[in-house]
Amino acid sequence: MTRREAAGLPLANRGGNFLNADNSWVPALPDFLRFTVQQAHIGLDQEFRQQLDAVEFIRALAPDSGIAVEVERKGGRRGYAHHFQLLTPDGESCGDICWGGDRQMGTVSVELTGAGCARVAASRPFAEAWGHVRCLLETVGAKITRLDIAHDDYDGKHDLSLAVAMYDAGDFKPSGGGGSQPAMNRQGWNDGSGLTVCIGKSTGSRQLVVYEKGREQGLRDGDEGVSWVRWEARFFNRDRPVPLDALESPWEFMVGQYPALSWISACMSVIRVAVKRTQANLAGAIRHCKRQYGALLNLVSKNQMDDATIGRFVRLKLARNVLPGWLRQNPLGRVSVGRAFASHQLAV
Repeated sequence: MTRREAAGLPLANRGGNFLNADNSWVPALPDFLRFTVQQAHIGLDQEFRQQLDAVEFIRALAPDSGIAVEVERKGGRRGYAHHFQLLTPDGESCGDICWGGDRQMGTVSVELTGAGCARVAASRPFAEAWGHVRCLLETVGAKITRLDIAHDDYDGKHDLSLAVAMYDAGDFKPSGGGGSQPAMNRQGWNDGSGLTVCIGKSTGSRQLVVYEKGREQGLRDGDEGVSWVRWEARFFNRDRPVPLDALESPWEFMVGQYPALSWISACMSVIRVAVKRTQANLAGAIRHCKRQYGALLNLVSKNQMDDATIGRFVRLKLARNVLPGWLRQNPLGRVSVGRAFASHQLAV
């Protein structure tokens, strides 16, 4: 496959439908991605086309993400002779494309930082965005060299003390009873700027890093969001490959490698239940509305009104600025209502 053909790859959507409406429902997301691909799939071999080749590949990899390629070619990075910087629409660095060098065996290294992964996630619903990335990487024979998967606990219910307690209980020993407990390291200062617990060394094939993300962002005691804790699993292909499937189901891969983190999958189960509950309540409310007010709405819709005018009429003349009781009583009602409206059952 040539780099021209790569730009026309069809979208993949191997993920579950419940992921297609709101990325905030996904319990763990790719937060850093680095992979290698043969240079023949990207180009970069003719100097006058190098920037254009890089642009074409990024557009094929992350369409609608707004990620741009810096015009100026720069020096070496990660053992490669040259690189282009990747930028967000705001001009923030979000990764790079590295190529060239006699020892790189004709490969190109592409990196998306947390900012780059965020642009991918924001461009489309989760299954569509990351399913597309996985499809492209599979088609061009790419190999993931590093993948970070992050679970954010905004309430801090699973904090650093839990990570330490789990470590002390031996919960991070390799499954099957073989192997020793990985090393643990604590980092940070006691000035409120944030602490970090690292389980496993960065020189291995995987490492779990748990840190006070809210404090890292500058929040302090009393600030809203200060309790935010991030559980970040980092995977490297040093002695085992990182499967492309991890891009589409990162929470499953993360829990599969760290079974003690099964509560991350439980988050997804809770959300699924909330969605089903909201869908059922919403469908029932719509049936009731049709019985009671269907004739009125039919009259409104047939009174030479277009769809936009009907929407304004309903909003201004019929709607009340309150939430249904069944939605207020659903602990995840506000989160699940968007997905409920997007269901096939309620599709227009």
